[in-house]
Amino acid sequence: MKPENTTGSYATPEVRTTSARAESTKAAKIVEVTGDLPSMPHIAARVLEKLADEDSTPREIHQLIIKDQALAARVLKVANSPYYGASRSISTLRDAVMFMGFDAIRSLIMTAVLKGMFLNVGLSEKLLWEHAVGCGIAARKISDEIGFERKEEAYLAGLMHDVGKTALFLRSPAVMREIMQEVYNEGAEFFDVEQRKLGFTHADVGGIIADKWRFTIDIEEAIANHHQPGQTRELTQIVSLANSICHKLSVGPTRNPDIELNDTESAKGLGLSPASIEKILAAVSEAVQGEGNPAGI
Repeated sequence: MKPENTTGSYATPEVRTTSARAESTKAAKIVEVTGDLPSMPHIAARVLEKLADEDSTPREIHQLIIKDQALAARVLKVANSPYYGASRSISTLRDAVMFMGFDAIRSLIMTAVLKGMFLNVGLSEKLLWEHAVGCGIAARKISDEIGFERKEEAYLAGLMHDVGKTALFLRSPAVMREIMQEVYNEGAEFFDVEQRKLGFTHADVGGIIADKWRFTIDIEEAIANHHQPGQTRELTQIVSLANSICHKLSVGPTRNPDIELNDTESAKGLGLSPASIEKILAAVSEAVQGEGNPAGI
């Protein structure tokens, strides 16, 4: 997803044709390697559709969630977690839906969907899962600091930013394990190794999945461009910085403790001071160690 042209100029037909051809070739290569990318699970898709409807009621959401026993149990577990601090035990799914609210339910469902994509849990999958949750938490902490009101959307974008990696693991596990080993053992950049070995990146795949799963334009852009925030939407810069924070804290396969967060394009774009970045870093470090994890994991 590319930002709109705001300069008033347009590319020549030749440039557009070359760009379109390159994108078509990349898309063909992705299909060749991955086959059909995963669809959103049926019940989760129906719940998310209902959550997006302003006229939906907690009763309607409850009636859908209860059809998936595992999802219903997860909602009840999280509603009763210390993070929400309920004054009494919440024993029914309907009460849990009303207590948590639609935004939190949406985040919880997407967390369950992503976790469900990890069928075989080895070291690689465990690292990717920890990074996904860590980035979601970091995106929310950044939102708190800068006053970004759509905090659950930031969490979702952070959580799902590497969904392309997850899909590639499902379709091409051997190649992805080779990439993971190079990244983990040699300190290489995931983005660069993928480009060399595959001819495209997890961000390209993630952008396609985001479109297929009908995410908002903001979330789709954040997933597709989190390695190249540039002059993008605020949410993309939040996710890009969250990703860098997790790299600095060694949350996931990419470990870069020496990265200067103050110098990142996303930190500058968000206008964060060194003091604010240190505050966010401390909050994320505490959260990823298990304090206040809203995902119920």
